[in-house]
Amino acid sequence: MISNIINESGSFAIGARLRRLYESLTSDMTLIYQEQGLPLETKDFILYYLVSKRSSISISEIAKELNLTHPAVIHIAKSLERIGYIESEKSVSDSRKRLLKLTKKGQKDLAKYRILWADIMALNQELFEQEVQLLQHIQKLEEMLKEKTYYQRYHSLQASKKID
Repeated sequence: MISNIINESGSFAIGARLRRLYESLTSDMTLIYQEQGLPLETKDFILYYLVSKRSSISISEIAKELNLTHPAVIHIAKSLERIGYIESEKSVSDSRKRLLKLTKKGQKDLAKYRILWADIMALNQELFEQEVQLLQHIQKLEEMLKEKTYYQRYHSLQASKKID
């Protein structure tokens, strides 16, 4: 195996390693979607999936559930609107609120995605749960960082160095 500075750096380059893994997975998922004749971009998957699970959902609810900013949700929503998968409507109870829901095309293609996603879930379970328990470790890391962010942990480390 060829030496690689990211691999040699171990946990020091965790961000680069996760980005490399993410890019590899999303690149392959894009190829799979294209082979199946499905227009969804991998980055838009989670919003499409979430909207498919609700009859309608507000931008605010999406942002909170996915831990994304409003602008990030709106950007993804526009992408899904362009391919005709979702539409927005004003809330009956609050005209300031935009609710997203699947279009007829989004509902029709959802059946194809569900078949594909079942295969992807099986593959992911094989790769990430049985072999290296990656999902459990990521969840634990996310919980730890929710309690105290990476930034806060860095400053705690700096403060403890000053005490020593």
